[in-house]
Amino acid sequence: MSSEKMVIEETCTALSEPESEPEMNEKHSSSTGSVDDPISHATYEYAQPEYYAESTTSSDLVDPEARPEVFKSTLHEVAAVLILTFSTVMNTISTGVMQIAVPTLGREFNISGGDLSWSVSSFQLMSATTILLFSGMADRIGRKRLVIVAYAWFAIWCLAGSFTTHHIVFDVCRGMQGLAAAACPSAGVGILGSTYKNGRRKNRVMAIFNAGSPFGLFLGIVTGGVTIEYITWRSIFYLYTIIFTILTVLVIFVVPGDNINDNIRFTPKEMLMRIKDLDWTGAALSTVGCIMFVFAASQAASATSGWATPYVIIVLILSFVVLAGFVYWEMKCEKPLMPLQIWKFPGFATIMVLVLFAWMCFTGVLNFYGGLYLQNVMGASPLKAAFYLFPQILASAVAVTIISAILHIAPGRLILIVAQMMMIGASLLWALVPLGTPYAAMILPALCLAIIAADLTYNVVNMHTLSAVSKAEQSSAAGIFYTINHLAGSLGVSLSSSIVSSILRRNAPMTTTPVPMEILSKAYKGAFWFATGLSSMALVCAVFANIGKQGAHEEAVVPDIEGVACVLKPGEKTCGVRRRGSSGANSSVIFDNVDADANEAGEMCGLLVGEHARRGYDAVL
Repeated sequence: MSSEKMVIEETCTALSEPESEPEMNEKHSSSTGSVDDPISHATYEYAQPEYYAESTTSSDLVDPEARPEVFKSTLHEVAAVLILTFSTVMNTISTGVMQIAVPTLGREFNISGGDLSWSVSSFQLMSATTILLFSGMADRIGRKRLVIVAYAWFAIWCLAGSFTTHHIVFDVCRGMQGLAAAACPSAGVGILGSTYKNGRRKNRVMAIFNAGSPFGLFLGIVTGGVTIEYITWRSIFYLYTIIFTILTVLVIFVVPGDNINDNIRFTPKEMLMRIKDLDWTGAALSTVGCIMFVFAASQAASATSGWATPYVIIVLILSFVVLAGFVYWEMKCEKPLMPLQIWKFPGFATIMVLVLFAWMCFTGVLNFYGGLYLQNVMGASPLKAAFYLFPQILASAVAVTIISAILHIAPGRLILIVAQMMMIGASLLWALVPLGTPYAAMILPALCLAIIAADLTYNVVNMHTLSAVSKAEQSSAAGIFYTINHLAGSLGVSLSSSIVSSILRRNAPMTTTPVPMEILSKAYKGAFWFATGLSSMALVCAVFANIGKQGAHEEAVVPDIEGVACVLKPGEKTCGVRRRGSSGANSSVIFDNVDADANEAGEMCGLLVGEHARRGYDAVL
């Protein structure tokens, strides 16, 4: 073995030896590296493929279609994935139930308009404003632990909500359930994202995980329709208490950890020490700002003067000030809740804006007012409404099957364009349906088009979110995606409720009870026209979304090069990777902070030695 190659292997051996925290801090805080420290002065020159989204490690050479080693068997793998899938089920269960239960809750608590919208928006709002906080928490205390706590928390507040007798208390319980829904998805997707390599196996696993959304919708619709029709709406939450209590136990014994802080002691003192440096100020600003905005929109729906009501205007202005303060704080904060550099990744900002418009349309308008239209305008009972909504589940199953098969074949931009055109079609069908039109003529295709469009969008955006950023930022990126997803639903409900209330005030005297079907239908159609505008904006974003094929795995191939060098140069502080583009033109990318992460440097070093030894290369200076 050449002496140069020995230099590299000695450096890698040094990297593999654990260091105490004081030693690491002393080494990294030094303004001038020590010659005795090989890590701080190592520079690796290595040819890599031209597109390089993140540091390549030796683990990337593992067959992506093989079952990950953390699973003892295929049965174990399937069970773990299905249990984690309830992270997404938790959110859409709420959507499905509310599609059926909202009219019943309105009669139970004697509320309507903006007050009634809080039964939906309180869940989504609390979920949206805390997802990023929980994403950072997952990386500190362990993602598996967070899933366990979230499942248990959801079960507790489902039980509490089943005993409420006042709508404000019910809304609080719904908000607490939303906290659990905020903690689960990013932790669950983080476990799967770090366990699987990009490839068709990961596509299938993520398709199953994302299938939790339609399954949750199905579970919510069916259980809501049956229990409200034959028992009581409270029994829905008894059932969910039982389901998520069982799941809490299963996570403990079936789901493997992802080696991110899974071995630390789970004690209150230890947990507080690890989360004390989270961006609590940013969390407070974002939560207060979003709550104020949604409150203003909801009150505009019930206030006599609508948006012209003085306190609504004041709260709205204050919400913008607080949210602007949040953005400013994130720019200055050392460890921000929402790292702004994530928005610079290719296509990330565009697809997040797309998600905002698409989910304001789908969850905030079509789902909410679609359920109300079926029961309040068409006169369907809760069980019949559930029957009317059931085709959405079948359409969703078809959509998930198709998307898992074409993600690695069809460009993501094309899929998104088709999806948003379908969403526009669904919105127009709802907006144009004449009073008395048979269900199968326009409402059935509207329901199916909307759910297929949502599933196509969700899968493409979710996969792009995971592949567009580095592994270290996957939880934060997923957190931003779920934040916008949930916040969009809350905003959509609030804004569309304001439109509906405004139309009702202009066309029906306040003393008219019940509201004539013609006027109620006209008011709901105002919301559906609003949905048409939202979906049109989502289509514009889809046209400009630079998303290619998802999960099309390419084997790691090392181009022919002259050699690889590990050079120790006194005075240098950067341990990085320099690569030459596949086109042959000289270009370089330096990972300046690798010296602050011995594990990452060690992985790179292991790749250089292992790959070149396999190919018979010698390292040369």
